[in-house]
Amino acid sequence: MCSAKELKIFLLTGQSNSLGAVKGSPASPELLKKYEPEKTLYWHENFGQREGVFPGASTSWEQVRPAMPRYNGNLCMGPEYGFAFTLEKNGWFRDADVAVVKASRDGGDNSHWQKNGQAYKALVQAVKNACAAVDKSRYSKVEFAGLLYLQGESNAGAAVPESASRFLELLVNLATDLKPYGDTSALAAQKAVIGEHANWSGKNESDPETGNVTGGLEGRDTEVQGKTSHRLMKELAASRPSLGYVPTRDLPKLTAGDQMGVHYSGQSQISIGARFAYEAARLAGKDAGAVRSGRYEVPLSSPDAWMNRKMPGKNMCVWNVASSVKPSLVSGVVKLFGIRVEDPAVDTVILQGNGASGDRLMLGPGGIRLAEEKNLQLKTNVQLAGRQSWIIPGGSTVEIKPLLPPGGLDGKVLPVRLSGQAEVQVACGEGKAEDMAHVVLERVQPASLKGSWTLSGKVELSLKDMGGQTLNLGRIIVKDGAVLNLNGAKLTAGSVVNQGGTVNP
Repeated sequence: MCSAKELKIFLLTGQSNSLGAVKGSPASPELLKKYEPEKTLYWHENFGQREGVFPGASTSWEQVRPAMPRYNGNLCMGPEYGFAFTLEKNGWFRDADVAVVKASRDGGDNSHWQKNGQAYKALVQAVKNACAAVDKSRYSKVEFAGLLYLQGESNAGAAVPESASRFLELLVNLATDLKPYGDTSALAAQKAVIGEHANWSGKNESDPETGNVTGGLEGRDTEVQGKTSHRLMKELAASRPSLGYVPTRDLPKLTAGDQMGVHYSGQSQISIGARFAYEAARLAGKDAGAVRSGRYEVPLSSPDAWMNRKMPGKNMCVWNVASSVKPSLVSGVVKLFGIRVEDPAVDTVILQGNGASGDRLMLGPGGIRLAEEKNLQLKTNVQLAGRQSWIIPGGSTVEIKPLLPPGGLDGKVLPVRLSGQAEVQVACGEGKAEDMAHVVLERVQPASLKGSWTLSGKVELSLKDMGGQTLNLGRIIVKDGAVLNLNGAKLTAGSVVNQGGTVNP
């Protein structure tokens, strides 16, 4: 006997960035392959301001892909791609199959999503068509799990001060009008994720530290009666626990195709989709961790530094495709339960101090976990706590190192302190089989680190530029296959225990 499953449908709508007008800046074939969704069902009926539904709309359920529709001769790819991949990768909805119904428009203000607007009617019709094609023998129930909404750049006139109220009206109307096609209780409960709409004339900028390209955050918002859609929608999301919010303005815009500074690139669309997925999972009560937001200009001690606008607490802190590519600022004392780095678009994630001697990152028992070919730099004082595991793939590196000028005091290099009470297990995770996993401690000041390090497998711990100081790093156990490189540094007597590894003086 086989039992029918539930089908959870997420609705995706909005204007050109929801449509995915990537024009001359699509995601690379390599990136598309890396992020390709495999299981999520997809139905799209995208439409234009005048010509109606674009050619190539779905006639049956298909795989999420960036091939249709064609927009001004270019492929479109919106948030659905990164959204579907991220849900699949994390397995947050194993108890059901997941689908995306997308009906997005190539422009226009939010009046089109009112009850009799073109966009509203097109979305409802797309849902009707999609649900008519659902295999009833396979699915016992259809549930509309929530709304993904990315719209607002073109709001003008009354559409600006009424943007929040019109969005709530949209949820009410969908919860009523979609009842014939499935369970709308999530929509009635205002389960939705609001995407931060882009601002006009935004300009990309390159980070001098990493070379990563960001959206720069600056641009123009339309203001009416002293209000902007951007501020009203952000305040709305903050006022209701049922609503999620996805920052976007840190992400790069098109480099070819138009000069408006408002459309995101294909790679950025993958990031936007991943952010939607993390917020949708959080609203569904899944353990999505605390995801680093795109607000890279605020320190990690600010709630705005995190996707859910709350301090991490006991949640694992995640830097992945959803996160900002700029260095994250440690100002004062910042407590993180643990750090996970899994961003395919960025090789090295940096957490750096603000240049004050009191800046300190407290890393808890969540430890550190890196994806293959990813690196982590902690350029600040670090305090370790609890029993923690560091999983570092072969070829990847965790570095604790000084903040170089001009960040140091008086233009000088500010050495870092490594302190705390912890038992750290360092192991080599999946990666290049022939390469070691590296931990590098560079210019670390003498400090009291109580506890132990256990190096297992192909792990190499190296001390660098210690200046002949005697360091108290706690007990270091070097197991078979592991390497400890002292490079002339002096450790407290009896602190190194060699259990079949290699210790280089």
